[in-house]
Amino acid sequence: MKFREIPKELIKNVYKWKILIENKKDFVGSSPPSIFISSVNYPNVNLGVLSLPIIDERGYYLDFPELWYKDKLSFEKIIELRSRLIYSFKNVNIKKQFSLSEKIQELALAKNVVDLEVNLKNYPKFKFLFNKYFAPIGNPAKIENLKIQSNIKIENFVEKIVNDEIKASEATFLLYKKGLEISRIQKIFSAGLLGIEKRFVPTRWSITAIDSIISDKLIKKIRDYKILDKIQIFYNEYLGNKFWIILLPYVFGFEMIEFIGNKFYQDYEIFFERKKYAESVAGGYYAARLACCEYLEKIKRQAAVIVFRKIEEFYTIPLGVWKVRECIRDAFNKKPIELDSLEELLKYLSNANLNIELSKILRIYTKQKRVIYFNI
Repeated sequence: MKFREIPKELIKNVYKWKILIENKKDFVGSSPPSIFISSVNYPNVNLGVLSLPIIDERGYYLDFPELWYKDKLSFEKIIELRSRLIYSFKNVNIKKQFSLSEKIQELALAKNVVDLEVNLKNYPKFKFLFNKYFAPIGNPAKIENLKIQSNIKIENFVEKIVNDEIKASEATFLLYKKGLEISRIQKIFSAGLLGIEKRFVPTRWSITAIDSIISDKLIKKIRDYKILDKIQIFYNEYLGNKFWIILLPYVFGFEMIEFIGNKFYQDYEIFFERKKYAESVAGGYYAARLACCEYLEKIKRQAAVIVFRKIEEFYTIPLGVWKVRECIRDAFNKKPIELDSLEELLKYLSNANLNIELSKILRIYTKQKRVIYFNI
């Protein structure tokens, strides 16, 4: 893992936390709760806990992306929030038994803020790990000892599902159907608490796994629904990201095309279940697909979906794929533009300066010329 300095233009927002954190070696503080497991050099990885160096009953907000989007937090505010957390870690082989395993799992299950006593081997470094998969991780320091000082509260249904002898995919979907937030399911999955052969999973992998597992389950249901009767277009933007979501009256398919400056990234699937990882768009593909599948499941229709994403050039520090999922989820809360013909769609996309010639699904759709779906 390569931690780097926070950009100079953001230092003024986090300076007070820098002073506090760099002088904390032993402390009693609150965890949202939050855990992080790296993927570099797997299975020998850095694993640990993120916590405030002070007690704060509102600490849950520091690791709650769903609420960040709801409150439309700015880029600067998210960095400021994450800069408060110390990442207390140790290097372990997560395929073997290690001393922190039970405490990590307890924290992952908690629905409440957890107070901890933390003893570190060294003072934290005010540096950050930025990644397109997960929220920023900052202030790393090797851990000496960790004690949980408050009672951990767990929902009864979570405890039951975790203890059931069922596949991880089934347990994941049950937690989702019970209304548990995606961010919490990811922690539980990462902490090796789901499945018959329970095992710890790096945070980055668990994020994509949860989005993929849930959307795969939804797709199986969606393929049996009636086809959407009109072309629908949804739009939303957040944190320098603009999204156009196109729903075509056709069998289920999904495509995502990202534009960053003069570069583009693209992955798609149609007709058959996707078998290979979406290497080009990567984690954002599965986060977007989940949000779109949730909408199709809600309206009980199937459609071919194309997501165009434009990323502003100033957006240089990634904050995680949660913003993709939440922004597209919210797009479906808005009234769509409905079109009756392919010509209208092509004109709309052209006016939006979207390179429609790149779309594989649109090419397939236009070649079908099914009069039953549109007037041409």
